[in-house]
Amino acid sequence: MASRYAKLKGEWLLRGWTDVPWALVNWRSGAFRELGKDGFYVAQSCDGRTDFGSPAFLPRHVALLDGFVAEGIADQCSAGETLDAGQEYRAAGNPVVRGVHWSITGLCNLNCRHCYMEAPAKRFGDFSLDEIWRLIDQFERANVPEVALTGGEPFMRKELPEIIARLTEKKIGVAEIFTNGVLITGAILDTFKRFGHRPLFKISFDGCRTHDYMRGTQGIEAKVIEAISRVKSAGFPVITITSVDRITRNNLAETYQLMKDLRVDGWWLAPPVEIGNWRGADTGLSLEEMVEICTPLLQRWIADGGPFRLKLWRFGLFRRPENGANGQSWIAPLPVAAPESWNCNGTHSRPFLLPDGTLLPCSGYTGTSLMESMPNLLQQDLTEVWTDSPLRRISDLKRCDVIARNKACAECKYFPECGSGCRVLGLTQTGDLLSRDSMACEIFRGGYIQRFREMAEAAGQAGFSAERCESAGEQG
Repeated sequence: MASRYAKLKGEWLLRGWTDVPWALVNWRSGAFRELGKDGFYVAQSCDGRTDFGSPAFLPRHVALLDGFVAEGIADQCSAGETLDAGQEYRAAGNPVVRGVHWSITGLCNLNCRHCYMEAPAKRFGDFSLDEIWRLIDQFERANVPEVALTGGEPFMRKELPEIIARLTEKKIGVAEIFTNGVLITGAILDTFKRFGHRPLFKISFDGCRTHDYMRGTQGIEAKVIEAISRVKSAGFPVITITSVDRITRNNLAETYQLMKDLRVDGWWLAPPVEIGNWRGADTGLSLEEMVEICTPLLQRWIADGGPFRLKLWRFGLFRRPENGANGQSWIAPLPVAAPESWNCNGTHSRPFLLPDGTLLPCSGYTGTSLMESMPNLLQQDLTEVWTDSPLRRISDLKRCDVIARNKACAECKYFPECGSGCRVLGLTQTGDLLSRDSMACEIFRGGYIQRFREMAEAAGQAGFSAERCESAGEQG
């Protein structure tokens, strides 16, 4: 057989962990592909120096190589070409971690009524730049492929361009940015572009003429609208997140139209969680009030042809099918899981890091009774705590662990989708991490999930004319 050489494309890394020994990870897109023995053998040989024409490679190996080339994972190359630094196989001494949701600062320029971190009081402090560098080194050792940056307000960090540069050097992607939008400039967007990152921007916008109220700062609504437009114009995807209470609910129809005009990629609505500054708030909404709010918004969204992805609290994530609407539901299906599956896929693989170094299963645990038992990455290494710690034991909870504490859930027909709800909400409602989330029970048993699902399925069954679908595509 003639000589043949190949190498992995620059964005693909060969990695391993204690529970996933071999995987290909795209640090730019977040794509993750677990490998078997043959797949690893072929991927490791895509180094520009190994000849696939030698007898060491059987037809099944060549077929795998052809698949890698066809999928854009590897390229054929000349003999002697080399991989970029960091692409070679590296095994970490910890279970797989798909990403870290990283609060890079506890500082904020606003004073939001519902801030879970209680900024700008700086309850959880702020990292020094030296601590930032040490944490990035920990991420590299643990084979963290990407981070989502938040705060406080992440753009409060004047060293953000340097941080992005260091992450890029270590081949750690920036997947998402959570921001209030006020401080986004063209220069910082150019920085992301220069280093080849295309993060999803999740920008808070709490309603037309009510945004300033929820954010505790006057005169910023127009700045946030301008920021959303600026980010979209720069070619980055944007999801806007609206916190709904009895004040911000009043102008949601107007807000819907604004989101449509801004051509956002998604709009998420939810009431604030009872943590941080929102504890004791007197403008919260009941379940029935949330139904009253979300029903007309979904109806209008369907009538408009689904101009963006719409997440209506716990009622569902709605999206227009890519290949037309006929016969397809417009709601993303809830995952159906067995008792032995992980209780929460997010907490199992993507922990949350506070700006005082505390590592939590997710941001919802901020300020809860479990914080004192959680590890601190300024004192311990991520590889160590992600292997064995109280955090790890929460991350490894399975649905059967919840069933064992809630016998009624085992007999409930909704459990495969519901899973007894959210552990954070169970904890905040009862003080018991393993208790059922009573709101999830009410939503499922009360038929609310089914009501919204039927609306979305009816839209799929009804279908839309080609002209209307084309028009909706132009809008979003």
